[in-house]
Amino acid sequence: MDCDICNRSHDTKRLPFLCAVDARNQIYEGRMKNLHLLIENEGLQKQISDLLADTTAPTKDRKDSLQAQQRIAEDRTTQILAAADKLRNDIKAAREEIKAKKAALSRRRSDIAAVSNGLMERRVKQQKDIERASSMSKYRWSQTAEDMSRTRSFLCMEAARLCGLKRVNKGSPNQFEYHLGGLPVVDLTSMNSLSPETISTSLGHVSHILMLTSHYLALRLPAAITLPHRDYPRPTIFTLSSSYKHGDMSFPSQTGTATPSSDTRNPESQHVPRPRPLFIDKPLPQLAKEDPAAFSYFIEGVTLLAYDIAWACSTQGVSIGDKTYFEDICNMGRNLHNLLIDQETNSGNIFPVPSTPKGVNTDAEDSNIRNNWMGRFSHGTTFYFLGSADGTEFAKNFKLPGPMKLADRLKKKLVSEAPAPDWEVLEDDAWKVEDGPEIESNATQDKSTEGKNSPHRGSSGWMKVKNR
Repeated sequence: MDCDICNRSHDTKRLPFLCAVDARNQIYEGRMKNLHLLIENEGLQKQISDLLADTTAPTKDRKDSLQAQQRIAEDRTTQILAAADKLRNDIKAAREEIKAKKAALSRRRSDIAAVSNGLMERRVKQQKDIERASSMSKYRWSQTAEDMSRTRSFLCMEAARLCGLKRVNKGSPNQFEYHLGGLPVVDLTSMNSLSPETISTSLGHVSHILMLTSHYLALRLPAAITLPHRDYPRPTIFTLSSSYKHGDMSFPSQTGTATPSSDTRNPESQHVPRPRPLFIDKPLPQLAKEDPAAFSYFIEGVTLLAYDIAWACSTQGVSIGDKTYFEDICNMGRNLHNLLIDQETNSGNIFPVPSTPKGVNTDAEDSNIRNNWMGRFSHGTTFYFLGSADGTEFAKNFKLPGPMKLADRLKKKLVSEAPAPDWEVLEDDAWKVEDGPEIESNATQDKSTEGKNSPHRGSSGWMKVKNR
């Protein structure tokens, strides 16, 4: 502050005081500190006086209460310190974890950067390697399928030769007869002139070789054949609609009724299909006359057998002639011989040849594949699978007539060619039924009298010309 006397600013070092104002200014700060100390001393004296005035001694309860409060405070302090230590440790662990994660992320970034370098080139290379391996696998698969088809073809040919399937020239250059097991393969159109033993034996041989062939070729024939086995002495065949939809069957009776193995009182047993017999015990004309139902069943059976053979030939690319011509389909001997023996001459182009890898020279094998289809298509392998979409479409292209239509044509042909006797011996009762009204008429009596005097009396009443 400025001095009122000398009118100059106060400076303790450069301008010492020269008057009372300067002296006052010099001691002003010390006086203020002294005043504060006096006020504080007065307050402390008052507190001491108050404490000295309270002369009452503390009680035991008061002491216990203070000690309890002290312990509570100490416990709380201990808990706070422990929580603080735990929090410090958690923070330290979190920091270390964050540090480790940052290091891991840094390593991953570096790894990704290293891997990303040349990624497209590696992808293209891996794709080419996979395509090459896939092509080689397909090629080996096709080669395995070809080896299996050749094995099947060899087994079928050897089985046919062991069973005695051969072609015999009948004298004319273009007329052949086919033998199997030492017997001629039955011609369906000429069964009227064959004995039942010959027909049954020949059909049994054909059924056996056909089932053996279907087993080797892994074919599921459209009409299921049951070969003789225990309690089943003769072969039978099921229709197309009832094949592979039945369990164990009993041998069918000769009366035209089925004999399922289940109880006949069971309603479900009434739906058991009846197999068609591939055997007869009587000559065919006699069977047609005495048991038309058994005759119809037998005709259906042999037609289904011929249909199975034609279907098997179609699956293997074997030509059976005109598929709409009845005689070509029912010529079982020729079709079997073409299927099993004349395999080298069979060719087909039903399905495209599987592709092979580039750089592999397979011209000779491809030509062999195109020239021989025997043993390729089956229901037992997936490479040439008849149950696939292509196989199903291929089977639709067979265009074979239905077996029931073939059976009707065969039945009409056999019935029309059945030998009929010119004379038929009648019983006395049948003759009396026709001559009863004539006895009552006078004209008939006159004719009978003339007949008694006729020299041809011995033939009257015993024979009658059969109306054709």
